[in-house]
Amino acid sequence: MADTPAQIQYDKDLADLNALEGSVRVKAREAFDLKYPKGRPKSSTDVSTSGLATATGFVFTKTMLEDLKYGVGKGQLAEVYALWSSGKETEALDMYFKSKWYSTLGNTAADRYTMKLNQKSVWDSELTAFKIAQKQRLSRVGVKIDDAQLDEYLTTAFEGAFSDGQIDALIVKSASFGTKFGGDTLTKIQNFREYADAYGISYDDKKYSRWGADLFSGKITESEVELSIRTESASKYPAFADRIMKGTTLDALASAYKSSMATILEIDADSIGYNDPTLNRALQYIGPDGKPTSKPLWEFESDLRSDARWQFTNNARDSIDSMQYKVMKDWGLM
Repeated sequence: MADTPAQIQYDKDLADLNALEGSVRVKAREAFDLKYPKGRPKSSTDVSTSGLATATGFVFTKTMLEDLKYGVGKGQLAEVYALWSSGKETEALDMYFKSKWYSTLGNTAADRYTMKLNQKSVWDSELTAFKIAQKQRLSRVGVKIDDAQLDEYLTTAFEGAFSDGQIDALIVKSASFGTKFGGDTLTKIQNFREYADAYGISYDDKKYSRWGADLFSGKITESEVELSIRTESASKYPAFADRIMKGTTLDALASAYKSSMATILEIDADSIGYNDPTLNRALQYIGPDGKPTSKPLWEFESDLRSDARWQFTNNARDSIDSMQYKVMKDWGLM
């Protein structure tokens, strides 16, 4: 096997040292020993003992120097090593800090990539453990995605030392991710539906799915979604805007109206939704001055007796019977 550049440089430096004499040779020997504290570099390794590893914090193994992604190529690790071996330490470090290895990998990602090349069985074991932990986490939050694609993403995440947030953002872009949720995320979406209902607002499934995806990927928080719902509710029901923005639900503000409707129209209060036109007119009432205001309850109850549903109630029949009785009595027919 041919000598490596490190070995060739060692032999040259040793020859130059042996050619010296006297005190000059003594000082040169001290510098030589500092550069090669372990003697002639082995063929399977680099000159990391010469100070390159200390300067960069990274051991340049033969496997890494021959790596097609980070070792071979202009300005990559093999050239860094060659410069350092030839004594051009400043140039070598400058090239190292401009290399793809240094500019794209953090410490953890660099360690994992080195492990993948030099300790493949260890890398496989740690990757498997990482995938299991991440799949358990993703299952809890309710992510549903094609397993083969998820494996691919998790491998990328492990190699790149991605954070949980970076993994989530990667998954959201998946073609198979769609708007499928379960677990914690589905629970939060259901909570948003109930929250919106309580404030008299309704959205389509697409809106809730988008909130779920954004919440999962960290683009929004639960508080931001709730604020968005309250803001829309306040816009829709301006007479109650201040109280809505402070957290009072429309359910609470409309309870007296719903109670009157239940009594006068003889319907279940829980069945009355905010799409009921009679209720909606009361909640979006405009006063005589042209400004939004809460409709007086007595006026609302009067309106209810003009509602088409009222004529079929016992209240209506009793009221008609009473009126007929009064008329007949006034006419002396009873």
